[in-house]
Amino acid sequence: MDVSKDRIQAFGRACQLVVDDTAARGDELLELCRAELARLEAKFSAYQPESITSRLNQAAGTGAFVPLDAEAQSLFTYIDALWSESKHMFDPTTRILRNCYGPDGQLRASREQLHGMVSLVGLRNLEINESGAHLSRKGMLIDLNSCVRPYAVDSLKKLLVRNGAKHALIEMDHDIATIGKQPGGANWLVGVRLPQGSRAAITRFKLNDHGFAMRGDFEQATAVKGERFGRALSPVDGQPIPGLLSVLVTAENCLTACSAASIARMKTESAGLSWLDSIGLPWLAVDRSLHCHGPLAQPKR
Repeated sequence: MDVSKDRIQAFGRACQLVVDDTAARGDELLELCRAELARLEAKFSAYQPESITSRLNQAAGTGAFVPLDAEAQSLFTYIDALWSESKHMFDPTTRILRNCYGPDGQLRASREQLHGMVSLVGLRNLEINESGAHLSRKGMLIDLNSCVRPYAVDSLKKLLVRNGAKHALIEMDHDIATIGKQPGGANWLVGVRLPQGSRAAITRFKLNDHGFAMRGDFEQATAVKGERFGRALSPVDGQPIPGLLSVLVTAENCLTACSAASIARMKTESAGLSWLDSIGLPWLAVDRSLHCHGPLAQPKR
C-alpha cells in the first residue's frame, strides 16, 4: 500500500494521519494537515494559553468579552445544540468538577467542596453577543477539546478532499474519519476494546468514507458502593451519571457521530439505549453490567 503516514500530538491526544501517496503528494497533504491542526489547536485548545478557551477562562467574571469569528460562533452554536438536546446534561463547564475526583475516579473533595464547585457549573452562564463570549461567574472553567477534536477531524477530511485525496484516515484518539477505502482497495478498520466475559477483546469495524466517535471507556469505570459508574459527571450535583460506560457511533461525519455518542452517554442507561435506538445510526453501547447493546454489537453472519 503506497501511503504517507504521520503521528503527532494535538488537543492532548495522539493523532494518526494516513494519506494516499500514489501520486507522490503524500508529504504535501500531510503538511497541509499539520498546519490546519496547528491552527485549530492554537485557536481552541484548552492547553494553549492564548486560545479562545483559555482567554474565556482567564476572563471569567471580569465582564470582559472574548471576540468570536464566524468559525468560533459556529462551534458555540453546535455546543449549545448539544446542551439543549441533552436537556442541559452535556455541559463543557463541568471541567472544574474533575478537580474533585482522583485519577481512580473516586471523590477526593468533601461534599461541601463539591457543592461549591457545582455552583460554578452551567453553560447558561456563558454569555454570547456581538462583542463575543464571556463566562459570567468568576472561577468558572470551560473545556472545548472534546467538541473541537471531532470538528478538527472533519476539517482535515474536508481539506484533503479539496486537495484531491481519494484515500485517507484521520484518527485522533476516539474520533476518526476516512476518505474512501485504503489505496489497495481494502477496508479501513477501526479497532475497539470491548468487554468479552471477564476480559476485554479487540473488535474491528469497517469504516469507509465515514466518521466514528466513541465517548466513555468501560475499562476506566469506577466503583461507588459496589456499582460501576463512568467518568461523566452531572452538572446538577457533580456526581457520576448512572449511564452507559461506553458509546460508539458511526455516521457520515465525525461531528455527527460525536454528537450522538456524547448525548447518549449523558443519559441514564435505559434512556440512553432508547435514544440511540431512535436516531437511525449504527451504534454500540456498553452498560454498567458490561453487556454490549446495539446494531454494531450483533455478530456478523
